[in-house]
Amino acid sequence: MSTNLITILKITLFSLFLVNCGILGQADDPLNEDQDLRSKHGDQVFNTIKKSRENSPLSNLFGETSTKFEENIIWNVALEKISFMPIQSSDQQSGVITTEWFQAGDDLNNRIKLVVYVKGAVIEVTSVEVKVFKEVFDGDKWNTAKQNSELALKIKKSILDSAQELYIANEMS
Repeated sequence: MSTNLITILKITLFSLFLVNCGILGQADDPLNEDQDLRSKHGDQVFNTIKKSRENSPLSNLFGETSTKFEENIIWNVALEKISFMPIQSSDQQSGVITTEWFQAGDDLNNRIKLVVYVKGAVIEVTSVEVKVFKEVFDGDKWNTAKQNSELALKIKKSILDSAQELYIANEMS
């Protein structure tokens, strides 16, 4: 091997060692901005942003991409937004979150179920689709009612707005 190649390998290995030891890692948050993010958006979304900040600066140098679908801000915000309802299933690979049937408050004759489709990581209107299914109890059985498209649009807007806020906060840090 040539001397130049050996020197380059040594520098690369030493840089990787420093990055993995945390010497070249993320600095502390002196203004407690991380606490503000955590309290405003919840632990799951905060951890996603923190993980994206901690990606090795050398990973992009070697051709790896730092944005994986599993670390999608929209996915995490959607999961956090509907977390008050019991989750039936959530599949990060397909981008589908389904809730159990949920009855709000004292209204025991109506229940809803949500299906959220996260179609991409770019924060835009086409990245999320929300379906709200409603059933009404007639005394004997649950009957399918008209879908609530207005509620679906409100949930979608809330997810996209929060994702945009988190994205901007992450870019500013």
